[in-house]
Amino acid sequence: MPQAPFGSSPRAHVLKFPGRGSVSLDELTLARGVTFHGETEVGHTTDVVVFTDNSPNGNASAQAVLQTAEADFKATQQWFGGITLPAGQQGDDQTTPRTATPVQVLIDSQAGGAYHFGCSATDIYIEPTAQLASGFMVAELVEIFEAAINNGWQCGQTNGEALSRVLATERNTNLAQLQVQTGQAWWANGHQDFVTNNSATDQDENSNGCGPLFLYYLHSQFGFDWTRITTTGGATLGDTYQRLTGNAPAQGFQDFVNRLATLDNGSGLQLPPNGNPFPIGATGQAGGSAGDGGASAGDPSGAGDPSLPTAGGGRGFAGAVTTLTVVILVVIALIVLNAVGVVQF
Repeated sequence: MPQAPFGSSPRAHVLKFPGRGSVSLDELTLARGVTFHGETEVGHTTDVVVFTDNSPNGNASAQAVLQTAEADFKATQQWFGGITLPAGQQGDDQTTPRTATPVQVLIDSQAGGAYHFGCSATDIYIEPTAQLASGFMVAELVEIFEAAINNGWQCGQTNGEALSRVLATERNTNLAQLQVQTGQAWWANGHQDFVTNNSATDQDENSNGCGPLFLYYLHSQFGFDWTRITTTGGATLGDTYQRLTGNAPAQGFQDFVNRLATLDNGSGLQLPPNGNPFPIGATGQAGGSAGDGGASAGDPSGAGDPSLPTAGGGRGFAGAVTTLTVVILVVIALIVLNAVGVVQF
């Protein structure tokens, strides 16, 4: 079958990391992929069918995906509030993306990660790397659920791509090593604001470094669980922050950058192996929401503008010392007055 020109076929949404040898985006069309439908099924669960290209790496990767496929599907479904995927349609992924269920996972030795043909497309193509394969599958599965929940996550832009990456890493921690690289690159390149601006595509490596870090900020700095974050949604990561905390998106980005700046050692941003550096410094009281008139996640006082954390927080200790000092002075005064006969115990 001749290759369809790029632009005439569904756009491939790609999970890609630098240096992994993926083909260029315009080569990812079903004209290359139709042969994948001739792959061998290695097994299926209620919601996922897994195929192999019969290569050694393909076989190992397909088995790795199959081993956790149903648990990964159910975990992803739960993150999105337990919704079910809508009834889809069969398609060839060249003119019409397949959106029917069950989800199909196929091996592509040139994927350089994973991809599918449209946010709701249910044929997932993954790189045959057994240690990462299940994570690659989850990343694309998250995007399918983003399309189903339809509350602001855009799989082709920063916020949707970021969510797919952090949740895939939750299910397969081997992906963290790749996340660290993109996070450090974003910081080194000037740490541009991709929080209030969602115009970058899922192929922008700087936005792919910023977005996951900001989601870790929401999750681990403030304590919002993934289901709360995912079901809240928003047109940008900043909108999600505002819906969760009641604070302005620009304020959230600035606090986020200020905290990360404490990890800059002059030669780069020092991130832990799991890619998540948060919490950094004092944490806020999570759970505030826009319009509730109370404290926000980043600002327990309700006054707004969470500041850069100071070592140890200090408020609770200082308050305790002040109270103890007052008590001691009162006791001394009573003893003196009793000694001179002014009061009696």
